[in-house]
Amino acid sequence: MVHPNLREYTIIFSKGAEKFLDTRDRKTKQQILNKVRELQTSSKNLDIKKLKSRHTLYRLRVGNFRIIYGIKHERMVIYIVAIGHRKDIYQHSSFA
Repeated sequence: MVHPNLREYTIIFSKGAEKFLDTRDRKTKQQILNKVRELQTSSKNLDIKKLKSRHTLYRLRVGNFRIIYGIKHERMVIYIVAIGHRKDIYQHSSFA
């Protein structure tokens, strides 16, 4: 999945996503934030899939973690809905 140029888009994290990042070690947190920035600049080589249960949400894979996000083109915003381990993210999140 390739998104159009999102360079001018603002990234907004949900409280849950911020909370998840705050509990991670520095290296993991940096890996996740780097992937989010890559999403903004170029989504060509990223492992992105559209979620089947929600047509407006996507998932970005970062090792064993998943970033669930949506894009509001009219507002020029990338909204990070949730971040979590691949085993847990789809079952316990409010977006599922």
